[in-house]
Amino acid sequence: MDIIKDRYTITELSEQLSVTDHTLRYYEKEFRIPVPKDERGRRYYTSELANLMYQIKNMRNEGLEIKAIKRILHDENLLPYPPPLTPDDYVTSVAPAKPATPVDIRQFFEEFKNELTASVASEVSSAREYLSREINKTKLELGACVENNFRKFDSKLDKHFSEVDRLLTDWREKKKKNIFQRIFKK
Repeated sequence: MDIIKDRYTITELSEQLSVTDHTLRYYEKEFRIPVPKDERGRRYYTSELANLMYQIKNMRNEGLEIKAIKRILHDENLLPYPPPLTPDDYVTSVAPAKPATPVDIRQFFEEFKNELTASVASEVSSAREYLSREINKTKLELGACVENNFRKFDSKLDKHFSEVDRLLTDWREKKKKNIFQRIFKK
């Protein structure tokens, strides 16, 4: 892949790789790739992360399973192995050593609120961009369809009026003949 920029948004990278934004987020989750976020909470991919996503996409296109890709990337030191859990880690993660204070709980929920807000804003922005592209595409397709149908209708109207003109002309000619015949008979 040609790395042109130092930073890519999720939309830019998904277009560059011809995958969906959802696919990139899925890869982040499955491979536990820490993707940095800017001050507004939007993901951005460095050139290294863009190359990593490109490699994952290529391996998936070749038919490799997620487990195999993880093993390959870990063996090539492109992904860190998660540290193994020890019994002490399990005990501390299940039962914290000290009880949480109201200040700790408030801080936790503030951080959670900020992360959730940033995540929702990012998703809404991504959805807005996607919908905008889809609406513009549909608008262009609809415009082309209307224009095509207008041309067909215009052509049918032209044929219809030509036929009406021909029939009127024939009727007038016939009436003229009848008038002359009536005059000569008298």
